[in-house]
Amino acid sequence: MQDKNIVGTIRTLSDYQNRFYTTRHGVDASNWIAAQWTQLAGGRDDVAVEQFAHAGWPQKSVILTIKGSDEAAETVVLGAHLDSSIGSDTGESGRAPGADDDASGVASLTEVARVLLAENYRPRRTIQFIAYSAHEVGLRGSTDIARRYRQQRAKVVGVLQLDMTNYPGDAQDIFLIADDTSRAQNAFLAHLARTYLPSLKVGYSQCGYACSDHASWTAQGYAASFPFESRFDNRNPHIHTGHDTLANADEQARHALKFSQLALAYAVELGSGGLRR
Repeated sequence: MQDKNIVGTIRTLSDYQNRFYTTRHGVDASNWIAAQWTQLAGGRDDVAVEQFAHAGWPQKSVILTIKGSDEAAETVVLGAHLDSSIGSDTGESGRAPGADDDASGVASLTEVARVLLAENYRPRRTIQFIAYSAHEVGLRGSTDIARRYRQQRAKVVGVLQLDMTNYPGDAQDIFLIADDTSRAQNAFLAHLARTYLPSLKVGYSQCGYACSDHASWTAQGYAASFPFESRFDNRNPHIHTGHDTLANADEQARHALKFSQLALAYAVELGSGGLRR
């Protein structure tokens, strides 16, 4: 895995004037992610990239699917949100770089997808990478998708959310958010870290509210986890401002790379049939 690839994705996404879910820039950012993920797919017939249209706003979510070989049609979901916000001036001219919140999560996910596809990984379970739109206005994109999956009775065995991965705010590396998440899956993630990434220091923290898109899946009865960049109280102070830039986080994305490594372990273990409940 290459931290320079994560840096490149963060830079491109944060160079958009903003990624508000209602603006032309937000639509363009969605289209760019779809194009990048399509390029990573490399024409494989078991890989598809689609843009999920939502009623009521123009920015689409993006879904990359690696189809599993198992007839049971179980699915593993890894997500991040593609929109950004400063909470005001949300028109075309407002500046919301959103480098950490959440270009970093999309970048960490993109590096996982790149490695899986470059190594020609063929999972037993279907693996989906989702870049959600309209997160910053009440988790609307992920809520829409999670409800659709529940209505279709999709067998989602686990969900991992990456929202802010590149601000090293604590001595420990990764904090598992305890509320609105699955205790069993959180324990599984901690075990993955001990097994494959023993140098990582893992802690626990709480949001105190439905702070990211994992909560949309939990609300639909799916097991979800949310590894975070620091204790929640020590999160990046620049988010939702024009100062949420790469320069105000880890400019070499070494912190975000840790999340890619953990997410890769998660994808392969569950994709290969692990953590059956």
